[in-house]
Amino acid sequence: MKIRNVYASSLFISGVVCVLLGVGNWVVGTVETSKYQSLLYKTAQTGLEESYRNFQELDQQKNEEVLRRINQSREKFNAARVKLNFYYVVLTGGRILFLLGLFLVLGSLIRLIRLDAQRSKRRMFQTE
Repeated sequence: MKIRNVYASSLFISGVVCVLLGVGNWVVGTVETSKYQSLLYKTAQTGLEESYRNFQELDQQKNEEVLRRINQSREKFNAARVKLNFYYVVLTGGRILFLLGLFLVLGSLIRLIRLDAQRSKRRMFQTE
């Protein structure tokens, strides 16, 4: 088997590309997932949502001041949760691409080895 045959195989090249993309997505997904998980942990519900209901009815301006901090915290929490879900998809896609690439590379190598063995058999029988 010549190295040229390996590089000429489109199945092998597509497998290598899938492996590289899969590893990249897997790494990015892992790093970003851990980042947003820690952010979610920090911005998890602090109990402020329940405590503002204990306040007596205030005027509109004071209500907005009290609720602003709670709403900002809730917005950060929701944004982090959406980003976390996105990076879970990236992580899962990376794993799938990696495995698909691995199967493509192994399949192409098996195919190339079989073709090489068949060629060498033909040469052996032709020389006899």
